[in-house]
Amino acid sequence: MSFPLGKKTLEDTKKSLESLIAHEIKQGNSGHEFVYLVINTERPLTKVRDHTPRIVPIPNRLSRISERSVLLITKDPSTPYRDPLTRAKSPTEDLFKDIMPLKKVKTLTRSTKSAKNMLSEYDLILADHRIHHLLPDIMGEVFYRAHKRVPFVVQLAQITEEDMKKPLKRQERVERCDAQYVLKQMRSIAKNTYYFPSRDAQIVLKVGYIDTEPEKLCQNIGAVIEFLHNEKFLPSGGVLKKNPMKELFVKTNNSASLPIWVKKD
Repeated sequence: MSFPLGKKTLEDTKKSLESLIAHEIKQGNSGHEFVYLVINTERPLTKVRDHTPRIVPIPNRLSRISERSVLLITKDPSTPYRDPLTRAKSPTEDLFKDIMPLKKVKTLTRSTKSAKNMLSEYDLILADHRIHHLLPDIMGEVFYRAHKRVPFVVQLAQITEEDMKKPLKRQERVERCDAQYVLKQMRSIAKNTYYFPSRDAQIVLKVGYIDTEPEKLCQNIGAVIEFLHNEKFLPSGGVLKKNPMKELFVKTNNSASLPIWVKKD
């Protein structure tokens, strides 16, 4: 396989991954423990808090949407979206554990205890792009601290050229819902990895599991590096073109960071 940083870095990456996996297995850790790629950069990507996950395509999937417990948060009321997404023979008929309007989310996250109960119910939260920016203040630290369960942005229907000609406030009132379009976004979110622009000079992404073959982990790492370097993938990608990498590591939640590449002085 080709690798963005060359053959030697690919070999070093495989060795580090093999050592990491062997250590985790010896420790008796679950095969579904995440493997992370840690990228240290010369400068932070942002100076402000950013709670919007950026999707990064990878060749070897992290999960399937059918394996996830999914909550969708919509504008008030949720009925215009619930019906097309859950009716019989809809492509998303069985994919949502719950669909909630924003008003209900406000009620359920009013106290820390109820917010924690809600957190335990879902492992993937999606939010209508029109209300996503409101959620940090509503859902609070229980969900957003260390990006524990931050909602992913979805559009419930494609914005048409006709919509774009409308004033912004009228665009916000578009009530269409296209289940097939929503499904496409859901599959991408479940399959691929993601990152949050950080105020630290660091990017951290999931690239697989300790029971993933090292070759497939390397393929995912290569895809991440290519996406983050190539400006054709702006605005989510291409962010390292003008903010070069200093170091790359792989790790799990509990392990030390193992180096795979260090920038030469």
